[in-house]
Amino acid sequence: MARQIRQGAALVAAGVLLASCAGTRMNDPYALTAIPDDDRYCLSAQRVVTRTLVPVQMQIHGDFDAFVKSKATIDGRTATIHQYNWFTDDGRLTGISCKLKNTDHLNLVYGPGSAGPDGLCQDMNRAVYELVRREVPAPRYPRVVFDPNETVFNAASPGMTGPDWLAPFTLTSVDADGALRIHTKGFIVNFLDPAYAQMPERFRGVHYCHFIAPGHLRDLLTGSAEAGARIGRQVVPAPPG
Repeated sequence: MARQIRQGAALVAAGVLLASCAGTRMNDPYALTAIPDDDRYCLSAQRVVTRTLVPVQMQIHGDFDAFVKSKATIDGRTATIHQYNWFTDDGRLTGISCKLKNTDHLNLVYGPGSAGPDGLCQDMNRAVYELVRREVPAPRYPRVVFDPNETVFNAASPGMTGPDWLAPFTLTSVDADGALRIHTKGFIVNFLDPAYAQMPERFRGVHYCHFIAPGHLRDLLTGSAEAGARIGRQVVPAPPG
């Protein structure tokens, strides 16, 4: 009888914990409650990663060079972000790149508390995984690891981090213990950082991220795709100005 009571108490405690977690997500205005559409992905990423409800416009680029030249900006009180989708040779979407606004610029324009604090690119990947995982009852990879080494920084030329961010990298790999590891790269240039004060405004106040596409993550979990996809492209950096 005592054992049954202990087991019952454990089940109740687990139920309370799950309900609490679900309630936390429901009460969090920045939480991801549905898998975002591929062509509106960066709009959701802006909310999740920079924890903001400030409305932003988004431009999706089919041309890579146009995406490279684009900048996440605020014109007057209109914030604009940019998205580029990465496809395999046979047309499968594997990754999504977003040029987001960062929190210090949003707070400067829209008022303190409008955004932040800045999170990680992996925050969005984790949020998407939680939703995709519900659709896959028996995943090929029961354990998924989000690589914490996501920050890109160019010590030799701090203001020219963009080309390093865009350089090719492996989006997913499998650890020795069989866990699926999701990689990303991201960086922030604070608008008010004195180190970047001499740079043009369009280069500042940004948060750049790469993400795994939800459909590709689903394919990995179901076993219909293999880990090892690469995204990114080498670009020749242009001088700021």
